[in-house]
Amino acid sequence: MALDVRWGEDHPECLKAQSCITHRLYHKAVDDVEHLVVMRLLELTKLQMSGLGYKLRTQILTALKSCANAIRNALQRYNKYAAQLDPPRPSLQWEQIVEYSFLAEFDLLHETDGAVQAKHWANPAYCHASTQYFEQQCAYEEICRLNVEVGRLLTRICDDAIDYPLAISHLTMESPPLASELRHHWAHLQAVNTHHLVCINQIQHLSGYTGPMSAGVHEGR
Repeated sequence: MALDVRWGEDHPECLKAQSCITHRLYHKAVDDVEHLVVMRLLELTKLQMSGLGYKLRTQILTALKSCANAIRNALQRYNKYAAQLDPPRPSLQWEQIVEYSFLAEFDLLHETDGAVQAKHWANPAYCHASTQYFEQQCAYEEICRLNVEVGRLLTRICDDAIDYPLAISHLTMESPPLASELRHHWAHLQAVNTHHLVCINQIQHLSGYTGPMSAGVHEGR
């Protein structure tokens, strides 16, 4: 085989070969863990669907139990080979797997490449900070939208206070049964609108509120 010197345990080529084998086993362990976790997430998604029968739910629960045992075994293999790498990769615990509820939360793949690990977005602290930033931006957009919707809701409540009594009064002579049903519906709606008015009043006194302080007028009224 054209080998001039037999490789010992400390031979550079032997160490290189062992490193390649360890990386291969590590990548295989990563694939196994990811495959099982994604399978578990998909089963959980199916379990939350409406219209499932008892038999199908029982089958899904049985599959989840089997998947849980397989994930534990795969985690042991992953942590074993992750600790043998240079530098060692972070370990993964069962408690972390249980907390995953969406596919987007499972980001184990970025542990398979050291070059990817060096990226800023791979740092958990940066990921958390960016998530908070975008959530804050969405909150600002929601506030701007609510400044409009609160005024619209207030206008609708005021219109209901005018339209419902008029409709009930008109139907009392023409269709008493329909008027009775509408009166019952209006009583329920009044209770809901009263609660909404309390919430609207609290919103209008917030420091960041810039919407209307009184009801508007619909076009054509």
